[in-house]
Amino acid sequence: MSATEAKKAQPRIVQWLLDTRPLWPVPRKDRPKDEVQELKVVAARALALLSESEQQAVLKYYHAKDAKMSLASHLLKHLVVTKYCNVPWSKSKLSREPKHGKPIYVPEREATDHVRIDFNVSHQAGIVSLIAAIGFQGQVDVGTDVVCANERLKQDYANIEKEGFFAWVDMHGDVFAPSEVNHMKLSPVSIRELGIPHGEIHGYSKDPLARCQWRNGKLNVRVVNEDDSSDESVQVSSNVVIDAKIRRFYAMWCLRESYVKMTGEALLASWLRDLDISEVQAPAAKEGVQDPNSLEAGEVVQYPKIFMKEKPVRDVDITLSALGAAYMVGGAVRAANAAERASTAMGKWLELNLEADVLDVAESKS
Repeated sequence: MSATEAKKAQPRIVQWLLDTRPLWPVPRKDRPKDEVQELKVVAARALALLSESEQQAVLKYYHAKDAKMSLASHLLKHLVVTKYCNVPWSKSKLSREPKHGKPIYVPEREATDHVRIDFNVSHQAGIVSLIAAIGFQGQVDVGTDVVCANERLKQDYANIEKEGFFAWVDMHGDVFAPSEVNHMKLSPVSIRELGIPHGEIHGYSKDPLARCQWRNGKLNVRVVNEDDSSDESVQVSSNVVIDAKIRRFYAMWCLRESYVKMTGEALLASWLRDLDISEVQAPAAKEGVQDPNSLEAGEVVQYPKIFMKEKPVRDVDITLSALGAAYMVGGAVRAANAAERASTAMGKWLELNLEADVLDVAESKS
């Protein structure tokens, strides 16, 4: 694509995923740091595409899994610049904006045909996400976050079984709005999350679900059939309820991280507890997905009820997508120009192939 064609290209939101779990397997070593050094051999082709300082940043990690995610993050940032800003890979140099340190691309010299770009990356439990706003006339800011709801499940269970779910939520309360903390604690889970195939939960039966904070118990709920002609008592495990609440917690964490990263600030932002993303329910995994390695797309949920200091936020769109059984990936987009907001709608996350979509492209555009 020529520079002129790039300038005229339709503005777009790019959403990429790269799964590093099967990539660059390293031989087992006595020390984790020695496994990281093995990446110099098994990931030599990918590392060669990075600058010396970027390679050092990758190889400084203690665990190979973290180094692999760092390597993939660097590759995706260069790829999006090379692919959409019409520059060779060697010229896709990245820097950081001075105020908050958010990674940015600044061309070597400002040109009239420069394509405006904003991007953000995230990585968790082997998965790397990138979101980018390409070719908009006004400023469009983007942010993304990835979570894995069961990555720390053993530790989460231990804390919950010791002091209860409410206390576990309070451990993280400083990064949520007070209303969000109450929502996580007391909002009942849905009939879908309980695994009940049909009907609605009867009014008073919502209360034990809302107040449930201990595992290894049984709860009796009244389920009204869809035609309201009859109801029945159903016993559910409190483990199912707690698992659903944990998933909702990580959904809220992912949404807030996506929003905060969109702004370029960190989770220490002074306004953090003034941000309220209301009525969050976690997106459902695709029915039947049980493979822990699957990233099969599930439900995608948009969250329009965003408030800052109790005032509606109308220039930000934020979505959360279920991937496989436990992963969720969030995206946040803020458009300064109201006329361009219709073009900033997010779509599906595209999982890239390392060889065909990343390495081959990089080497052909070096």
